[in-house]
Amino acid sequence: MSDRPLVRHLAVLALAAAVVPVLAAEASAQADTRRAAHEQLLERARVGALRKLEQPGCLQLLDEFKDRSGRPLAANLAEWDRTAVDYLRTTPFRDGSFHPLCRSGRSALISVPGMRPVFVCPSFRREAEKDPWAAENWVIHEMLHTLGLGENPPSSREITLRVSQRCR
Repeated sequence: MSDRPLVRHLAVLALAAAVVPVLAAEASAQADTRRAAHEQLLERARVGALRKLEQPGCLQLLDEFKDRSGRPLAANLAEWDRTAVDYLRTTPFRDGSFHPLCRSGRSALISVPGMRPVFVCPSFRREAEKDPWAAENWVIHEMLHTLGLGENPPSSREITLRVSQRCR
């Protein structure tokens, strides 16, 4: 009986043992690059949103929009004892790729009314690259949700439209 098949099998295993870690490291480096680009676009959108929130017209949204109990979002923000800028600056943004709305491609950012954080979908990067101004408005839109604003009514489209009108 020849040892050739065994030697050949061991050689294939040795090659695989050498190649797999290299491929894994390469995939990890690519994922790190994508994650860094994604985070950079998110931070750019947040900085633009912070700049917009320094404007009185944009801040009016906090008085115009109310939570489900009818309370203005400005009152909810007052409980945090922070300005809108400080609140948004400290709002956590997390990976939302697990969320069904992210997976469906229907959302770029997701939040639950009255709760932090904001979840970032993979589609956010594409959309933020195409329209940075809109991405800033989406960040403000989601901040409003974290302060208690529900949807339907007002519709998501109506919220975004009002943010676009007030936050220039």
